Amino acid sequence: MDIIGKWNVTAIMAFNSRTSSLEWRTAAEIMADENAEDYLKESLAYSYIFSEDGKVSVVMPIPADTSKEEIDAAVAEGAIQLCGEDTILMEEKAWKEENGRFFLDTGVKGEVLGEEVSS
Repeated sequence: MDIIGKWNVTAIMAFNSRTSSLEWRTAAEIMADENAEDYLKESLAYSYIFSEDGKVSVVMPIPADTSKEEIDAAVAEGAIQLCGEDTILMEEKAWKEENGRFFLDTGVKGEVLGEEVSS
């Protein structure tokens, strides 16, 4: 599988408060659900751009109601970094492939139940 390029989330595991369990839901289902959490809907707008140099850029679209002046001011202040003309770079992480499996460096550090977590 070639992972290089731009990817969007098509399904996500979300908490179902009626059943108190996690379940897979498509992006379309979540976007149509008026009771879905705003943070879930926002996260579905993110794109993931995998590059050959081992980096993945997480980007989000610039809100449609944002003026060019607001964007230019935010860039000048260092508050945002553009990634193309219509997206903002949210974060950049490292990724690698080993034996046909893909790994993303989440940056998570610490331990769980006394065992060190691998980021």
